[in-house]
Amino acid sequence: MTEQTNPEDYKHKLELFQTMAEVNSKEQEIKSKQKYGMAYLWSVLIPPIGIYYFVKYVFFANTDDESVRAGIISLVLTLASLLLSIWLLSRLFTSTTSSLPPQNLQMLKDVVAPENQKKLLELYK
Repeated sequence: MTEQTNPEDYKHKLELFQTMAEVNSKEQEIKSKQKYGMAYLWSVLIPPIGIYYFVKYVFFANTDDESVRAGIISLVLTLASLLLSIWLLSRLFTSTTSSLPPQNLQMLKDVVAPENQKKLLELYK
């Protein structure tokens, strides 16, 4: 009992195989884009991690253009986030030190002077 193979069966199997391969490639593309999105997010939230993603995608990943672009974007986001953080911290420190009234600052300077320290010691005796 031998089965005869119909050329139409092969055609349908080939179409099915091509469709499955296309679905698999689209799935891999979506997963890689999600990985790139996470790399961008971590690059902004914790800037030094962006350097890791830059090295990973530019030097150690496949040499496709999309990986290299993701690595460069991670580095740019890291640098921008780092510069913004430094700028915000410097503004914070200047605003906190400038909020001290000048009279309190003068009082602190007077207390630190050595001759005034001797007078304070005499007062507390």
